[in-house]
Amino acid sequence: MESGDEKRIALDFNGAIADYSSAIIAKPKMYQAWHNRGECQMQLGQYKLAFVDFNEALKLKPDFASAIYNKGICLLKIKKYAEALKCIDIACKLDTTIKADLMYANCYFYLGYNREAVHYFTNSLFLMPDSVGLYLGRGIANYQLENLTACKCDLAKYIEMGGLNPLSYRQLGLVYLKSGNNPVYIDSAIVCLELFKSQTKIMDKAASKALVLSYLARGKNLMEMEKEIDALADISKAIELDPANAEALFQRGKIMISLEQSADGCLDLQNALKNGNSNAQELINIYCGEFL
Repeated sequence: MESGDEKRIALDFNGAIADYSSAIIAKPKMYQAWHNRGECQMQLGQYKLAFVDFNEALKLKPDFASAIYNKGICLLKIKKYAEALKCIDIACKLDTTIKADLMYANCYFYLGYNREAVHYFTNSLFLMPDSVGLYLGRGIANYQLENLTACKCDLAKYIEMGGLNPLSYRQLGLVYLKSGNNPVYIDSAIVCLELFKSQTKIMDKAASKALVLSYLARGKNLMEMEKEIDALADISKAIELDPANAEALFQRGKIMISLEQSADGCLDLQNALKNGNSNAQELINIYCGEFL
């Protein structure tokens, strides 16, 4: 047992596990050996094995707060969030010295209780102001609560402090898109979403849709400013990302006809109509008789 403790302190977790295993074989009712072996397994990311060891420790000492708390960590890591939250509650009631704000924040965040998550992320930041990931977690929770300004501040802080998770750019892009049709916001949404796209292999549906909407919104703004060539580039980008987007096809069709490229424009209008844009029919009737 003591040699296991020495190796654990020296961060030799595999060696410590071997020594604790020997201690358990010699004295199976030594609950501390079960617990300490579980802690070493947690350090190695072996959460399912650690969970078993903490359960064994608790069979021998049911009110062992540290084992209950660590069991909660294992449950969180294996995505059993509701069970993890119960363990954390029990452990904190048994031992009021346990500081579980971060655990509570993560449990509530993954359970979708964003108001509670924001509260505990904030408490955690008081204790760990340099913990970059807390800003990302709180920022996403604030986004879910529609606290867009707070979300933007948290995500900007995360990036400023060196956070590397591309999810921050995704969320910022969504925030800027939700902030209104201001050209500055739309430009910022496109920049953030393109950064996210460049740093991830697969765009999720929400981010893909947001990027399409951003290019389409900027294109329509440019059309209103009579910058048709620039608008054409943005709307074509939207169609590249979503070839069946009826609104983008309709808008590009209008531009092409305005630029006297009626054959291509009418083809876009026809595709817009097929994909559900009924407004395309009127323009088809006016401009496309000889092309379709």
